[in-house]
Amino acid sequence: MNAGKRKALLAEHEAGIAEIIQYLLKAWDYDIITIAKGSAVLDAVRREQPDIIIIDWGLPDMDGLKVSKILKEDFLTAHIPVIVLIDKKQIRKKMLEIEQGVDDYIANPPDPIDLEVRMELALRRTSHQLYANALTKLPGNKQIEKAIHSRMEEKKLFSVAYYDIDNFKSFNDKYGYMKGDSVIRHVAYITATTVKRYGNPHDFVGHIGGDDFVVVTTPDRDRLIASESILTFNRAMHFHYSKEDRERTYIVSKDRRGNVINMPLMSISIAIANNKYFPIKSMVELMETITEIKSYLKTLPGSNFLVNRRQIKKKVFIDESFKEEDAGSKKEGKFKHKPLGQILLESQIITLEQLEIALNKHWTTGQKIGQSIIGLGMASSGDIARALESQFNVPHFDIRNLSENGDIKEIISKISFDIMKDCGVLPVRKDKNVLLLAMLDPKNMEVLAKIKSLTGCAIVPLFVLESEFSEIFDRIKKRADKGF
Repeated sequence: MNAGKRKALLAEHEAGIAEIIQYLLKAWDYDIITIAKGSAVLDAVRREQPDIIIIDWGLPDMDGLKVSKILKEDFLTAHIPVIVLIDKKQIRKKMLEIEQGVDDYIANPPDPIDLEVRMELALRRTSHQLYANALTKLPGNKQIEKAIHSRMEEKKLFSVAYYDIDNFKSFNDKYGYMKGDSVIRHVAYITATTVKRYGNPHDFVGHIGGDDFVVVTTPDRDRLIASESILTFNRAMHFHYSKEDRERTYIVSKDRRGNVINMPLMSISIAIANNKYFPIKSMVELMETITEIKSYLKTLPGSNFLVNRRQIKKKVFIDESFKEEDAGSKKEGKFKHKPLGQILLESQIITLEQLEIALNKHWTTGQKIGQSIIGLGMASSGDIARALESQFNVPHFDIRNLSENGDIKEIISKISFDIMKDCGVLPVRKDKNVLLLAMLDPKNMEVLAKIKSLTGCAIVPLFVLESEFSEIFDRIKKRADKGF
């Protein structure tokens, strides 16, 4: 797809109408993604991040209004304008649902001029609402306040985590605003995906502006989200620096008086305030607590988070940077995590400029970095597989070698499909007591130990790409459904 074009997702099950609208969208210079089932829309939107969505209210298996409501309740997709195509006879009957979940509606089949005007107006409204946070497309200050106020008014247990990137200014001064914008987009991506993975369905992520973000979750999830955010940040963020700066672990900068100083690499401080032990009655009280915690965190080296415990004298402090280093030495030996983009760059498969283009697409759309690189024509899946073989020192699994023997059926009875998806593992062949396990991360010692415990087998890890994982998973599941 053309990176300069706007992207429209059309969800329409009637072939004749879909064909007409596709013709119009193409004439208006849109890239088009076409979906025929309501259940497929959510994954497609999260993967492709279209600029606008046109959806038929009468889609099979999940109606368009229900899909639209889910999209509007998700902070990652709420900003995308949705226009519903609806039968004239249903407009009055469905008015309440329309008001709750869409930006506009139009009678189906649509008048071409009317559709074009409504699409342009919807895109303009969205652009106006997002201008302060156009970089990340996350909700801004008003939505953040609304999310917090609603929890206060409903007297729910809640946690507000304030993310602040340490030493960002010195990085921005040395590397320039474009590199600084890349860091902001990367942190937005890390925060949003971590909350999606470890948080609650209705948790919230907002971008205050600059290098400040807010997560609204619950007290039972706040520490997990913060620690996982720090773990991912610490593993990936230093790759924004040059090789020289990474190796010496600081950059040479100047303070406000012009004195030359050595500034540490970026870290992240997460100040968390929740109402588990005492009530938080106003935004002023909340921000005073967060400011106090943040001030303390700024005195500490590295990435850290701190949760308020005012009614309990003992303060809770976790230095996640130390934990990561300690855990890594025990679990992974000499292996050090390195992002795929960096591996491909060091293997000279892609250039630095290509990497930055692919990363920007990855951070803004949520599409996997490998898929972005392949989709942009920068490398083939074979190039990526060979680079990862060198990095992991583990063989790549060839889908043609997928086993059909009955022993796999026995293994699948011990490893549920939910565990396979959550852990990123696939049992692909068994020989006596040795299980060949295709993995997205073959260096994850915790997952290897878990599968060994569940199966009682010795594990030989192989690695697979994200796209290959989905295909193999589907094949194994189909065989299981058929009883092998």
